[in-house]
Amino acid sequence: MIYIYSLTVFFLILFVINYAIDQRRVRNGVFLTIGILLLLFSSIVYAISNLDGVIPYIGLLLVLILLLLSPVMLLVIGIALIYNGRTLLSKEGWKLPNLLSLLAGIGIATLPVITFLMPSVGILQPFIIFIQLCFVYYGFLFICYLASSTLYNLNRVKLRQEFMIILGSGLIKDRVPPLLASRIDRAIAFYDRQRKIHTPPLFVASGGQGSDETVAEAEAIRDYLLSKGIPNDHIIVENQSVNTLQNMQFSKQKMDERMAGKPYSCVFVTNNFHLFRAGIYAREAGINGDGVGSRTAFYYLPNAFIREYIAILVMYKKVHVMMTALILLTVVGLSLFNINLVR
Repeated sequence: MIYIYSLTVFFLILFVINYAIDQRRVRNGVFLTIGILLLLFSSIVYAISNLDGVIPYIGLLLVLILLLLSPVMLLVIGIALIYNGRTLLSKEGWKLPNLLSLLAGIGIATLPVITFLMPSVGILQPFIIFIQLCFVYYGFLFICYLASSTLYNLNRVKLRQEFMIILGSGLIKDRVPPLLASRIDRAIAFYDRQRKIHTPPLFVASGGQGSDETVAEAEAIRDYLLSKGIPNDHIIVENQSVNTLQNMQFSKQKMDERMAGKPYSCVFVTNNFHLFRAGIYAREAGINGDGVGSRTAFYYLPNAFIREYIAILVMYKKVHVMMTALILLTVVGLSLFNINLVR
């Protein structure tokens, strides 16, 4: 038991240290998730070993029930994601990025069925085991990502900033859609709060022009700010970036030019689902500033978080390709070993 307790404390301490150093790390969620799982496991073992009466066994029974019901829970989650996917498609249109929650729901709902059929289809067992192990690995990483993202969204930024970067998103021709409007409105709210106690920050409107847009996103953001009564000399336009990393890099160049080498503080504003990944890109661009997240319609969140999760997987694709290959080699090796034993 001492080893389990030690591991629990070790991972929780790792989380605290890494979170204090930099909140924009996926490993924060990994350490916290492992620490919580070990804490729950060690608590159950301690209760069974040291507590009298029926309470420990009731706890153990609840855990067993949860394990037995896990296929049903997966099926429910899958159906919920399928329903959410249909809602999203009806509101946002049939586009490939909008299919993620629907496809994820179909995959999750199918997994319990595959698991149930596995014993009766022996030749497919290695493939099914590989799918299950990949699901456990990527499902665990998704939970870790959600933990990291949630923690970063809970961060509160101080009201003493020189600059505030508004990250652009797609326009409808030259019109600011609701998603981008929520970012700008959140930035204006921060601006108004700081203005009451300190010099207000300068806005950095960031975003280039897409192929289906008639103006640059930054220019549409500027026009929206002007319509809300923000003075033009409080707005800096960065209209060359085409992705989030460039948003950060080119905005930093604008801020550096304005400050002429003097230190400054800044904050960036985006939607809550995008905040954590934007923070990672801010770190890569050398920006020592945190983010402020705007609220997003609930129906949009599942698909958006899945898309962000996939984007983060791609950022660290070498590690995940190696882990997937390791899982595959392990399954193939065990299958060949079992075949030799049968012979």
